[in-house]
Amino acid sequence: MTRMSVAAMLLAASVASMSGQGKPAAPAEAALGGTWKLNRDLSQFPRDIGFGMDVTGAVRPGSGERGVAEAGGESVNPGLVANRPPSREEAMNSRQMVDEVRNPPARLTITQGPGTVTVTDDLGRTRTYHTDGRDAFTPLDAAPAATVSRWDAGRLVIRYKVEPGREVRYTVSRRASPPQLVVQAELLERGGRDTVVRIYEPAAAGEPAAEQAPQQAPPVLTLPSQRPGAAQQPPPAQAPPAAAGGMMPAVPAAAAPADLDQRPGAELKGLSSLGVVVEDLGAEAVACGLQQSAIEAAAVKSLSSAGLKVVQNTDEDTYLYVHVITAASQTGTCFSRYDAYIYSNTAAKLSYGSRPALVQVSLLHKGGMATSATRGHGEAVTRAIAQYVDQFAAQIRNANK
Repeated sequence: MTRMSVAAMLLAASVASMSGQGKPAAPAEAALGGTWKLNRDLSQFPRDIGFGMDVTGAVRPGSGERGVAEAGGESVNPGLVANRPPSREEAMNSRQMVDEVRNPPARLTITQGPGTVTVTDDLGRTRTYHTDGRDAFTPLDAAPAATVSRWDAGRLVIRYKVEPGREVRYTVSRRASPPQLVVQAELLERGGRDTVVRIYEPAAAGEPAAEQAPQQAPPVLTLPSQRPGAAQQPPPAQAPPAAAGGMMPAVPAAAAPADLDQRPGAELKGLSSLGVVVEDLGAEAVACGLQQSAIEAAAVKSLSSAGLKVVQNTDEDTYLYVHVITAASQTGTCFSRYDAYIYSNTAAKLSYGSRPALVQVSLLHKGGMATSATRGHGEAVTRAIAQYVDQFAAQIRNANK
């Protein structure tokens, strides 16, 4: 057989694997629809599950590749790296999702439509996932969470990007004999994962849901720092305990110098110069009309108008950081979550340490969401961010009067 005929056969085989339109075949979809009840005897319920060191205070056996289950899990994404602390809403979403993994629904009702899968649990919560593999938003208690859903070899993979460097991933598949719905839940972060598998069986019509086991207390979530060794702040979703009389506890004596300024806005006093960092925008943000240069220019204008010196293209200790994530629906609607922070880096001696350490401090933060048609979406988000920066500038100006 000649080289030419071999090449022709390979080309023919490639064409045969394509659809009649010359496009790759659509991913296989499984029939997940129906009402399912949890079989606790066949499911995994580990005593400890959470992100990182959140549940035991020590590395569990096998951490870094913990509990990879039979449903088949992908390796931890090497790009799953935290480049900023989470917002208050992200920390609350993370806590909610971990609690849902620890305490799964006793009953699920699943319906499928063209490009969608809708799941309703025994508490009446309904979530619809668009399986086109594009970023979307799923409503949670604190704020919508960025979600990506797609079919992979007959399995439905749902990824919740709950906070920087942390992701909750569900892989849902169906077994024919015996008929079962297999739900694998993974908590992914840089350096490891926790994985559990739950088995659901068909529920008879009118059959009541099985009684839920007593819920465990949710784990304490630690916030990932931007650089190794940086100080961790307690999750903003939890208020610090109040001292006697309802007053907030005072700064520990070991950490409080004699000249500590505890006046409101003291952390902003003396601030006159800021750097500006606008995180790179994704392709969908650009398609929805957002421009990194326009956001940066609006921020610089707001700060400069308030009399603050803006230092660009330099390693400034204190800086404005802007982060935007955008998703677009097939109908042309754009969804953007935007956050503005003012961070500062300093050397500080912590109450439990013996030497000063490099600490990143979040001085100010505001965040919001925008939903609109593509036209005008970029201008609306840029204007909202500029308003946040105006508020930051006013706070800094008032602190320095």
